[in-house]
Amino acid sequence: MRHYKLKSEDAGKRLDQYITSVKPDLTRAFIQKLIKDGNVFVNNKKTTKSSSKLKEGDELMVTIPSIREVGILAENIPLDVVYEDSDIVVVNKAAGMVVHPTDHGAHVSGTLVNALMHHCKDLSGIGGEKRPGIVHRLDKDTSGLIITAKNDKAHHFVSKQIQDRTVVKKYITLLKGHLSPKNGSIEAPLIKSQAGGKKDVQISGKAKAKYALTHYEVLEYVGDYSLVEVQIVTGRTHQIRVHFKAIGHPVCGDTMYGDAKINEKLREAGLTRQFLHAAELTFKKPAEEMELHLKAPLAKDLEALLKKLTALR
Repeated sequence: MRHYKLKSEDAGKRLDQYITSVKPDLTRAFIQKLIKDGNVFVNNKKTTKSSSKLKEGDELMVTIPSIREVGILAENIPLDVVYEDSDIVVVNKAAGMVVHPTDHGAHVSGTLVNALMHHCKDLSGIGGEKRPGIVHRLDKDTSGLIITAKNDKAHHFVSKQIQDRTVVKKYITLLKGHLSPKNGSIEAPLIKSQAGGKKDVQISGKAKAKYALTHYEVLEYVGDYSLVEVQIVTGRTHQIRVHFKAIGHPVCGDTMYGDAKINEKLREAGLTRQFLHAAELTFKKPAEEMELHLKAPLAKDLEALLKKLTALR
């Protein structure tokens, strides 16, 4: 259940328009269905019309059903499909898009899975109720290439390559400072932590920590920063972000592991998320077992930032 009280600047808005503004992770179509199905109350009265106009001081209660209750809805969300055949779909994911729904109401709409359900009509069920077709993940604010499977055989085939570490994943990132040497590797085990109620990932020598290996090559120094190509051998959660923080060169724009002063400076230049892009994938296709090498150009917002920084040199 979510509670909201209308401020003066929101007076006059349609009900669906207001909920979209406070819950941007939900699509307008999903919100309209919530309203129609009786999940929204205005001043303790059920309201089923999306066009209802709101007044200052109105109090809203919005109930977002769990995935178990509503299932995953197919949503007509545009996708940048880089490659597709009868077994797999490789998408150039936009920054800001969550990969799969969660069951706690934060992300039940507008995800890559919602979009794929509409695009493919059917997906591999191995990923589970919330993650059909999903073979690997990208963080919400990381753009770039992600593989999804259309059937269980393809899911097994690609997952085995990831498990065997034969899938080549390359990223482009911008780091604080001038990274030296220009070529190197970071080998440090990672563990998930909830210290102080904060969920994050840390380097750890504990037995439960998981092996993690990152290779890198500096492409160029851009002002006070390093533009770097990164290849992850292992695919641990937040691996790139934690590894580079550990050596004193955090990812620019990273609000969890980054440098707050650097982030603020770059935010003024237009960087509104972490500078991390999944640029290349090399793996074998399930059907012919032929190697496939795919690239996704740097996202427009990241390219625009580089142009600004280059112009300042």
